[in-house]
Amino acid sequence: MKYGQERFYYQRHHQRFILAVIVLTVAFFMPSFAQARSRVSHSHRHASKKHQQPVIPYKGYVVMEPVTGTIIKAKNPDIQVQPASVTKLMLVAVTFDFIKAGKAKLNEIVTTSRKAATMGGSQVYLKQGEKFPLNELLYAIIIQSANDACVAVAEHLAGSTDAFVDLMNQKAKALGMKHTHFVSVSGLYVKPGVHDVTTPRDMAILARYLLLHHPEILKYTSVKVRGFRHDTFIMRSHNHLLWHFPGMDGLKTGYYHQAGFNLVATAKRGDQRFIVSLFGASRRKIRDKEVAELMEYAFRNFRRIRLSQAGKTFEDMDVKVGSHKVVKLPLKASKTIDVVVEIGKKITKKVKYFKNSPPFKANEQVAEATFYVGTKQIGSTYLLAGKNVKKPGWSIFNFFRKG
Repeated sequence: MKYGQERFYYQRHHQRFILAVIVLTVAFFMPSFAQARSRVSHSHRHASKKHQQPVIPYKGYVVMEPVTGTIIKAKNPDIQVQPASVTKLMLVAVTFDFIKAGKAKLNEIVTTSRKAATMGGSQVYLKQGEKFPLNELLYAIIIQSANDACVAVAEHLAGSTDAFVDLMNQKAKALGMKHTHFVSVSGLYVKPGVHDVTTPRDMAILARYLLLHHPEILKYTSVKVRGFRHDTFIMRSHNHLLWHFPGMDGLKTGYYHQAGFNLVATAKRGDQRFIVSLFGASRRKIRDKEVAELMEYAFRNFRRIRLSQAGKTFEDMDVKVGSHKVVKLPLKASKTIDVVVEIGKKITKKVKYFKNSPPFKANEQVAEATFYVGTKQIGSTYLLAGKNVKKPGWSIFNFFRKG
């Protein structure tokens, strides 16, 4: 073997030897490196998880009983939020006020303006000059959440959307919606810093107003699917709880990115009804789940009870009108008292009588009834004489009987 060949031979074998040592070293230490890396990675993930902000499912809610206005549960009820299309409930309220006052009719024809026809977002694709009865546009507003229909109705009733927005804000003030201000008739997002503002409590107040003064709204909000424009356009309610929650019959959803997912809902079972007003949910499914759970909580744990009704007989009082004669004097409640109590709580009453002998004049205050749950007073009403009862007169017959 020549010198050059011999040198090449030893160099090649030396390289092989070095490579083998490296491979064995890596093979020996690799598991330790992998475990260490795994521990570091796991520790990093754990630390990230630990410091990660929790997902907020919603910004605030109110659970209300509408007859009494009692709030039975709430979280951040006065937090200011963007209502999005829930705004349309106020447009509908003002429209129903127009109708109730005789200033509009459901069958009157509304003509679509150019402005209405160019509205974006959710719509029924109205064309300029198209004509529809006011009633049909109300269905479009509530079921399809149609922004173009909102503008058409507002312009028809008030002359312009700005004028109608003024009416909406006047109504909000009259209802005591202290933290609400509208800038649109539809709730459509305008631009940063220019948008409708409300709170969960304020929107529950609006829902209560509609249920008590315009219960016909449920004819619209309970509809799941309806045709529009001779059934060439099929509208489907955005309130998915109409399909899934027993007793659900309203009212309105709302969404755009900055507002989150909103829902003012109402449901009735038997003679009990509740409102849930929830705003700023991070996802639609979260919104629907939370609203359903809050509504179920209300039905399972609370009930509204009528303790007295104005003008109705509350009880009868025995009144002596002679030595051996007693008549029944009906006592009528002076006012209606409805209360919301937790199921299982016992209600007691105490009656304090101001007088128990004649004469009595009809509608004279005879007694007062007070109601309690435990030691807490929950209501009271005066009891009024239901008829006149004269004081017994003197007679010889009565004189000899007494003797």
